[in-house]
Amino acid sequence: MVSEVNNIDLDKVRRTAERAQENGGHFPVEKTIEGTFNLRGSPMFTATLQSDYSSFTYSADEPSALGGRGVHTTPLSYLLFGVMSCYASTLAIQCALRGLKLGELRVTGKLFYDLAPVVSGEEAPIIKRLELHVHADRELGDLIEISRGRCPAVYAISHPIETVIRQD
Repeated sequence: MVSEVNNIDLDKVRRTAERAQENGGHFPVEKTIEGTFNLRGSPMFTATLQSDYSSFTYSADEPSALGGRGVHTTPLSYLLFGVMSCYASTLAIQCALRGLKLGELRVTGKLFYDLAPVVSGEEAPIIKRLELHVHADRELGDLIEISRGRCPAVYAISHPIETVIRQD
């Protein structure tokens, strides 16, 4: 019997936790995506993403302010979507692990940024701030901050991580 709370399969979560514990508290994963920048027309960039059971082709354009076609959504929209969905899942997991059942969970994301450094050569921060607003049918208290500390996407944008860019 599957133990499911908040659309989270707790049996799978517990098995992952057990495997991590057996491996000294680690569960290493590597994610690789290969994409192509299209030199004519829209979409400007395409990549196929894999899930456990399927694959999906995603497309992006730069906005017209950056010389793009503006037909498909922007890379920063995908970034914001990724952070929002990862945080929502992490929050749902943390609630489920504590037996807290939710009737509603929504996240609104806001990304504040400045495009001038991209095109002008000015040295200024491009991304100014990210806000996530949680809407739930229950008071979540400390789980908001606990989830902030355990969400991989929030971690990635909140902490300097080694970034290697090279031509192969």
